[in-house]
Amino acid sequence: MNKDSSMKIDRSAGAEVISAMAVAVGAKLGVAVSGCVWDMGADLSHEYAHRLEISTATNTVRVYFPDLDLTTSGNTSRKEASRQERIEDRLHRAVTQLVTRVPAPTYMTS
Repeated sequence: MNKDSSMKIDRSAGAEVISAMAVAVGAKLGVAVSGCVWDMGADLSHEYAHRLEISTATNTVRVYFPDLDLTTSGNTSRKEASRQERIEDRLHRAVTQLVTRVPAPTYMTS
């Protein structure tokens, strides 16, 4: 299959959709997401896995997404709806790691 060199793939639109999903998942879990940075701030021009760093005021978690997730995010087909569910599940697991938990006491006092 021949790639048309004039075809431009807009990964940044997919990255924005996924970033917005991360903020929404954070809101559901009570986590204030303060930032989403893709590929350490570099452009999204390559066709390999892309790294998303989701940050709060005190913690950061790193999640990788295949290029296809960025190039198809926001599409409404049934196949893509399944992909969106997987993306949201991956974001849910990542943001859960940012939830601050108070450690349980290791001893009982009377």
